[in-house]
Amino acid sequence: MLVVLDEELPPIVVHRPTGRVVDGMHRLAAARARGDRTISAYLLDVPERSLFTVAVSLNVSHGKPLTHNDRLAAAVRILKENPALSDRYVASVAALSPRTVSRVRRSTVEVAHLNTRIGLDGKQRRTDTDSVASGRQYAGELILQRPGVSLREIAQAAGISLGTAHDVKRRLTLGRSPVPEGRGARSDPPEAGEAVQRPQRLQRETADEPLGREPTELLDRLRKDPALRLSQTGRFLLRCFAVQDVDSSAWTRLATTIPPHSAGGVVRLARACADRWIRFADNVEREARARERSGASV
Repeated sequence: MLVVLDEELPPIVVHRPTGRVVDGMHRLAAARARGDRTISAYLLDVPERSLFTVAVSLNVSHGKPLTHNDRLAAAVRILKENPALSDRYVASVAALSPRTVSRVRRSTVEVAHLNTRIGLDGKQRRTDTDSVASGRQYAGELILQRPGVSLREIAQAAGISLGTAHDVKRRLTLGRSPVPEGRGARSDPPEAGEAVQRPQRLQRETADEPLGREPTELLDRLRKDPALRLSQTGRFLLRCFAVQDVDSSAWTRLATTIPPHSAGGVVRLARACADRWIRFADNVEREARARERSGASV
């Protein structure tokens, strides 16, 4: 089919250090069959051990659909080559549920068991029982004391994953301890005014200060994600985010320059844009949960 197209083929993805084609073998073969002497390509600079993970992520996002067994096999290989990646990280790459990846990890003897794992946000977290229990406990206190703070900020402050923060909130809603039994949990959830042991670096935070990293740092991480950087929709999304990537002090100064006769229109338009972003965020979160549930049911 690609051979008969009389237009330029989409770029392939090539690992710069080794020259290996990471994504686009069919496009490359079609270009050769058409007699093309050149083809557009993105050059990828990542460690060689990460190539398979990148290839699976790109294939899942736009290539020929992988079967469930293909995705399980991909998860096994990714875990063998990169055991430090968290279950949710591997699940997002292989289009499986984190629970499925956890079962794969436990049942594959060749996967090294490490005390730390790298999450979807690129942060490294300890997986030992005491550290996880402490993070859950602190997250439970934050949720009760500061109900207006987002779960993402709670997760960053407590040093746990977003999925764990959701589980902590669910357990508190049911009147349970934030730490499951057998993981150093205490019998009752923390009271709103009760103090627990917390990381020293967070004691200076106040209710008026934002938790977590600056949006600029998060945008930099997203720009390095091949699944976004190497797809048309991903690049469009990154460009949309880049427009918003302005320091808060610049927004403050900008607000003082708006003439009074334009203020009403600017306010309405800014709030409309904010509302669109909130709806977009809700849609992304809803789709991610739906895919996670779909993967868990397969």
